[in-house]
Amino acid sequence: MVMSRPARDNVFGGTYHVMNRGNRKALIFEDNHDRRRFLQILVEASDTYRVKVLGGCQMGNHFHLVVVTPEGNLSEFMDQLQGRFARYSNWRHARVGHVFQGRFRHVCIEHDIHLLTALCYVFMNPVSAGLARNLEDYKWSTYAATAGYAPSPAYLDLEWLEVLFPADSFEESQRRLRQIMGDGKPITAYVQQDECGVGPESIKRVIRSFVGEQSHVAAAPRTYRAALRPSLEELFNERAKDRAATIHEAQVLHGYKLAEIARMLRLHPATVSKILCSFRRSR
Repeated sequence: MVMSRPARDNVFGGTYHVMNRGNRKALIFEDNHDRRRFLQILVEASDTYRVKVLGGCQMGNHFHLVVVTPEGNLSEFMDQLQGRFARYSNWRHARVGHVFQGRFRHVCIEHDIHLLTALCYVFMNPVSAGLARNLEDYKWSTYAATAGYAPSPAYLDLEWLEVLFPADSFEESQRRLRQIMGDGKPITAYVQQDECGVGPESIKRVIRSFVGEQSHVAAAPRTYRAALRPSLEELFNERAKDRAATIHEAQVLHGYKLAEIARMLRLHPATVSKILCSFRRSR
């Protein structure tokens, strides 16, 4: 029997560069209220789906994110992020129709040099577009917080920085990032640097040190959770239990997908999603 391969956007421990733009290239973020609301939804969605946000940037008519999905749920995470923001945007600006140009696009990041390339591209977007003179000046990018120019928000995961730029302190890792970002060719500067004993040969030995480890670490929790979690029948068998709370428990705590829960309850997935959203608002 031939085993099917997992979807590229549902890899446990997968690292991705995700992006999308406005429908017909229209603005997504019309002012700072829109940008702040997008960040708020991003924080809530990343917490719900246990997604690690490594970096990101909001432009005018598009956005970029670099994320890790320990639970293999990129599609669910992005559907939540884009769906909630689209409903907010249409409500606030009194419009109807699509906010985003179709499904999000994503690139599965294979190794650490690929990861750094994606992050550099994201960080350099505002300067390339003429929205800022210096990378750290653009407020709606995570670069300033990553490189030590501004405090780091709680949702931002910077573990990758210490792995790709090993040093005696986190501040030194940030300094090394700033150093290569000041170069005209940051990836070349990274590969050629000898500082702290990290030359080309060392980089080759640890090229999968972050990206590869994310996939490795995710495998064991997935196996144990699948083996030990209660069945959906068991979760919903107790009549005294609140259905909305049980849906939340099944999805967030035990990792069941909305489609699986919907089949169990004989409901449409959209109905289950509405129940879940209402439960979150009530909390």
